[in-house]
Amino acid sequence: MSLRLSHTTWDALDPYTTAQFWKQLLSWDIEEPDLFKPGSDECYLTSPDGYTILFFKVPDAKKVKNRAHMDLVPDGSSRDEQVERALCLGATMADDRRHDLGWAVMADPEGNEFCILAG
Repeated sequence: MSLRLSHTTWDALDPYTTAQFWKQLLSWDIEEPDLFKPGSDECYLTSPDGYTILFFKVPDAKKVKNRAHMDLVPDGSSRDEQVERALCLGATMADDRRHDLGWAVMADPEGNEFCILAG
């Protein structure tokens, strides 16, 4: 007897806008297209291998560092190319550790941290 991971939920002031950023960054598909629109309380994205992220509307903004975050590895490109692409999509650099630890700590438009690692 065990548990199976259904999905991961990220709080968002604006689930649609936050999900749009991640959709572009990860190139994932929309799970429920009729719910994926401006003003939606929840927006789902699904990876090509079936992993799902839910962006769920909450009334309060992020205030402290995430206790968990995504670590992303480039596929078919370099870490630096993906850092630049994330910045162009609206991410910010939270802590550039490429020179010593090998990764960049980024933040999505709502301030949720994620790392882009060297491939």
